[in-house]
Amino acid sequence: MQCFRLNFYCALVLPFITVLVSGGCIHMQDESKMEQDQRPQVEVIAHRGASAYAPENTLAAFELAAEQNADWFELDCYLSQDGIVVVLHDATVDRTTNGSGAVQEMTLAELKTLDAGSWKGEAFAGEPIPTLYESLELAKGRIGVYVEIKNSANDAALIAQLLEMAAETSEMTRVQADHFMQAVEASGTRNLALTRAVIEEIRSLGMEKEAVIQSFSSIICFIAKHEAPEIVVELLGSEDKENPQQWLNYVRLGEFLALDGINPNFGSLTPERLERFHDAGRRVAVWTLNNPEDMKTWALMGVDAIITDYPDVCLDILEELNLR
Repeated sequence: MQCFRLNFYCALVLPFITVLVSGGCIHMQDESKMEQDQRPQVEVIAHRGASAYAPENTLAAFELAAEQNADWFELDCYLSQDGIVVVLHDATVDRTTNGSGAVQEMTLAELKTLDAGSWKGEAFAGEPIPTLYESLELAKGRIGVYVEIKNSANDAALIAQLLEMAAETSEMTRVQADHFMQAVEASGTRNLALTRAVIEEIRSLGMEKEAVIQSFSSIICFIAKHEAPEIVVELLGSEDKENPQQWLNYVRLGEFLALDGINPNFGSLTPERLERFHDAGRRVAVWTLNNPEDMKTWALMGVDAIITDYPDVCLDILEELNLR
């Protein structure tokens, strides 16, 4: 009986083993293909829209990003004097429009009179500063939106308080969050009104799953995570070689606030840091990659997304690498 079982086993298994041994090359190719198939898809985020070709942070740049099949476009926003969320990178309108002055000291009507396109070329003459609502409306159902909320206040005291809490526990508790929210409200920070207005705009269009909130401000990220847990929130940051504590604080606050993503510039990211973020379950979008070789390097390294002024170039590279 034992002999029968042994013969049956040999008859069943040995041919399979023989195929693997004799066809070793085929087996290796299959393994390679499997590993390739398991690579994460790298997403493309058009930085301020397809800003290499159209004026940054305008509907023209956002439309082009959608036409080039980027996964997302990124924009920057502030509050106007009359409380409307408007899209602009700088705190003043001087660099990218024919006007001058601080964004938060101008009404929407005043901002809408400015030409935000001529600096990029005559073809874009008269392109206006868009509102966040207009930008989201253009994107809905077509392309995702990374909404970068610009730091509009000096929250140094709040950040110091946040770091003090982070030194005591690994992750913010609900009680800590509620208490800290009271401190944020008591501070009168303009970042609170701005973040709440952004959340309201996203919710008004039902785009909670089509938008990501990101910021260099840990206070803005805290507010967004606390008040809109259904929206993905990611922290922007970078390393300062002359101030090593900056990076340590950046990573610590991203972990303490249990944010969804950590988005450093490419000069600050290393394979070891990327692995740490991924091990902690955090997404990583690296910025701003405009050199094709840099795009290739970080795509193969395994970042989740690449922020670039050239979404079309990045998409071509990712397709060549079979990462799309």
